[in-house]
Amino acid sequence: MTSVPHKLVYALLAAPLLWLVPAFLHPMGEPYAGIADEADMWIFVHVAQLVLMPFLAAGVWVLLDGLQSVAAWVARSALVLWLVFFSAFDAVAGIATGVLTRHANSLAGDEREGVVAAIDFLWADSLLANGGFGILGNLGHLSWVVVALAATVALFRARAGRIVVAATFLSVLIASHSGLGAAVGLLALFVAELLTFRRRSSVATPKTTPAPVPAS
Repeated sequence: MTSVPHKLVYALLAAPLLWLVPAFLHPMGEPYAGIADEADMWIFVHVAQLVLMPFLAAGVWVLLDGLQSVAAWVARSALVLWLVFFSAFDAVAGIATGVLTRHANSLAGDEREGVVAAIDFLWADSLLANGGFGILGNLGHLSWVVVALAATVALFRARAGRIVVAATFLSVLIASHSGLGAAVGLLALFVAELLTFRRRSSVATPKTTPAPVPAS
């Protein structure tokens, strides 16, 4: 089991808590009509998620540190897939549509309609990156489901404790991407990591006994 510097542990624990901000601020409308007045917020939310993704993934990786079971291996493999596909989905369906929406807002007439048509195609019709049933989005969200469930099994078999196991299981809700469901999943992941990191820290810190006082 590797030793993680305390400052890095704090950064990893902060990631799911910081992700609560974009989870709650995420506009609920769909491009273009639903976010025309919230294009800047839409862009901010998806850029913030991209920044936080490596830290969230690193937290899960450390959560599984030292576990050598098949379930742990599956969770780590799925975590890599989540990083790849969800970041691609966030960049295209999130940032790209937001940038195009902001550009459309600066146009009028046929020029605006042309850009809006491109946004509608990207969000609703693109098989690769659409916001409903696109390949990137589905693989990204499914990968996280596998991460959470496999990590739950790995921690259960490692006897990590009921609260840690239950919290890890609830982290599957992060796959909902935004809103209350994602917030519950993020808080659950934070709890699982906090309890696990604390336990490992207490085990790694040896208890010292006072030296005997020499007789006078």
